[in-house]
Amino acid sequence: MNRHFYLNDDHSVTPCDVGKWSEQFEEMSRNNTKHVVDDLVNGKRVSTVWLGTNYRYGDDVPPQIFETMVFAEGSFQELYCDRYATWDEALAGHKKAIQWVLEGCKDEMV
Repeated sequence: MNRHFYLNDDHSVTPCDVGKWSEQFEEMSRNNTKHVVDDLVNGKRVSTVWLGTNYRYGDDVPPQIFETMVFAEGSFQELYCDRYATWDEALAGHKKAIQWVLEGCKDEMV
């Protein structure tokens, strides 16, 4: 099972060692480029980022290396969280989180 992934220019991912992942993660953090999308909606921050570290264990499941979170206004209080295997899934998940906010954050947090 691969634990770390490198984000390619075409938004695909490649398994890599922790050193290569760490270099890219640090560079993206410095350059503020690890966000897939970052929006303010109705006073909530909807943030989707590349993590590059697999948060799901098991050989027969896709890695969870992108994450969408919704934060309360002006804080780091987490209201919503979901993870994805691909850039396209992350974009779709971001839209889903925005819709959740627009509907008043009424359903349970994912």
